[in-house]
Amino acid sequence: MNYADFALIRFGSGLSPSHDGPATPEALIDSLGQGDGSQQFPVMSTDEVTALYAAYMRGRRGRKNDPALEAEYQKQRERMIQASWLLRRSRLARAVMAPVGFADRLAQFWSSHFSIRGFGAHKIILREAFQEDVIRAHQLGRFADLLRAATLHPAMLDYLDQSSSIGPGSPFASRRGKKLGLNENHARELLELHTLGIGDAYSQADIRQLAELMTGLMVDQDGAFKYAPQRTEPGAETVLGKEYGGAEPPRLDEISAFFDDVAVHPATAHFISRKLARHFCADTPPPELVEAMATRFRDTGGDLTAVYEVMVGHRLARESFGQKVRQPWDLIVAGFRSLDVEGRTLVDMKLSSLRRMVMKPLAAMGQPIIGAPQPEGWPEEEEAWLTPQQLAARIDWALDVPSMKAKDLPPVTAFARTALGEDRAAEVEPIVRRAESLPEAIGLVIASPQFNRR
Repeated sequence: MNYADFALIRFGSGLSPSHDGPATPEALIDSLGQGDGSQQFPVMSTDEVTALYAAYMRGRRGRKNDPALEAEYQKQRERMIQASWLLRRSRLARAVMAPVGFADRLAQFWSSHFSIRGFGAHKIILREAFQEDVIRAHQLGRFADLLRAATLHPAMLDYLDQSSSIGPGSPFASRRGKKLGLNENHARELLELHTLGIGDAYSQADIRQLAELMTGLMVDQDGAFKYAPQRTEPGAETVLGKEYGGAEPPRLDEISAFFDDVAVHPATAHFISRKLARHFCADTPPPELVEAMATRFRDTGGDLTAVYEVMVGHRLARESFGQKVRQPWDLIVAGFRSLDVEGRTLVDMKLSSLRRMVMKPLAAMGQPIIGAPQPEGWPEEEEAWLTPQQLAARIDWALDVPSMKAKDLPPVTAFARTALGEDRAAEVEPIVRRAESLPEAIGLVIASPQFNRR
């Protein structure tokens, strides 16, 4: 298989009759700087979401006593609901229409790494803003900047209950006249899931000290980020053997200094590199590949694009081709791309069709669009995606998706080569030729093991 097809399947959003793949690893990296569809399919920013939510909350708080505020509340509530559905469509359209899709795949990876989940319209649109303003804005730069943006975003602070973490010795606790405890959720996940990984690089004492350092980070009543020095635990904290904080008055940059240090810790370099290699290359990535990526991470101070360069150009990334199962979101994106479904068609799709073609299949395949059910993000091992029920859901969806192009389906032989590449198409052609109809033949190609693996 040539590198162009390999790159689109392994690192991109899938083969498409409308897009040629990058011919070299260097071209694949260059594709990260190309347009991502943000102008054609815009997504609300965090500031826009916060302003919408603030208007909603004003109406909600005062609606019992003011009919005008009741009307404002209902108006903003409906706006958030409509926005939640539009943003889901826009994200799908971007992925399907991206010329290569490597940036989109990276956004999926980092959104799982910094996993958040939300029910309700506000949390759904805030999660989309998180992907836009945190993940996409920082995934090509320094890991420290990505970590800082993710840790301080209202969606993450809300998900990990950071607003409830108050320094027991803080002025705020003293005024309340009762003992207010720390919430260690955010500190624990920052060390265990976002940076160092599970291991002996840190202790429970480090988690406790970091939780004390992070007091003061919160979300205000209108859903915006706020740093509240009155809630911070007095004095300096020692985390991973280094002292942070202790200034009077407390300053946010003292917490930020810890992010800079932990982001370039050797354990972080290895943990992030292994997760990237595991997501893109193999459930058990080759140690040689991981070490090469980790070395580049350390040598560049966490320059993520430099780490990606090692991964996409390494021989072991090619030798493991076909070992990764496409996760449900990636499968649906690749299916639409293979059929050359237009992004505008997806954005304009009726809600009933969106549910039938996207929402319900994602849930049935094990990846509901609201996010992973745990802070660890989505699992990587293929066993998590190939239960009998999930396989049945994949086949059902594959046989249904040709209806998106029912009046304009290509011959199945041509489609197989477009969707799989020449080599893998030859493996499925004898089977799909036996199908009773063209839509069924197309569906069998999408249901094939060759299409479901990258």
